[in-house]
Amino acid sequence: PQDIELIWDGGEVRRKFFDTLLSQLDKSYLENLIVYTNHLKQRNSLLRTFSETGAVDHDLLASYDQKLIPAGHAISKKRAEWVHEFLPHLQEQYLFLIDGANEEVKVEYNSDLQTAGFADLLAKNLSKDIALQRTTTGVHRDDFEFQINGRELKKFGSQGQQKSFLIALKLAEFHAIAHAKSVKPLLLLDDIFDKLDDYRIHQLMRLISQGTFGQIFITDAREGRSLEIIKAAHVNAQVFTVQNGIFTLG
Repeated sequence: PQDIELIWDGGEVRRKFFDTLLSQLDKSYLENLIVYTNHLKQRNSLLRTFSETGAVDHDLLASYDQKLIPAGHAISKKRAEWVHEFLPHLQEQYLFLIDGANEEVKVEYNSDLQTAGFADLLAKNLSKDIALQRTTTGVHRDDFEFQINGRELKKFGSQGQQKSFLIALKLAEFHAIAHAKSVKPLLLLDDIFDKLDDYRIHQLMRLISQGTFGQIFITDAREGRSLEIIKAAHVNAQVFTVQNGIFTLG
């Protein structure tokens, strides 16, 4: 998927991004996510049976919920903590890219479990869940809203701001993994020069040439532009070109 989908698509894409990142950093998070996902599937299957037969086995449902509820609370708690820890790094990377503008970026974590207990939510929505044959509340419905200056980035951010946010997000992700694992993961920046002004391109190249990162792969559909940017930034880079299905080393 394209990185821009993190901004434009629904919450499932953003949940997957943060779940993938957190699962690499926290074994217990991954374990809770697996437990939650498995029991959610079983609960949804049970709800379909209830809907088809018209009979509700509350004891059987409770046995699934006993596993689902603590895993859900653990996931929600970790997501909230992580967003709080992640934000300063995201803001730092974003501010480096922009031209001294007074802009603040934020990730707002939205979860049903922030306003009520999971057990209460499941009980309250049981009739609705049976009618729809799926669990309508829980951390699988969470979302992470990307904001700029307190407003939704998708609606109010320019193309340049959205692109800068995504780059900052990737750089902050890199630093989180590097810090937790004491390694420098490979960094892929796909089509990053499009929609960025000259200053932001200069700042980005300055940032990635500082030696903080390990291997970096940058893709661009315009070869000439890439070569000019690399030359101007005095970056030691190896250029690979793909044209008409033919791969060449420049």
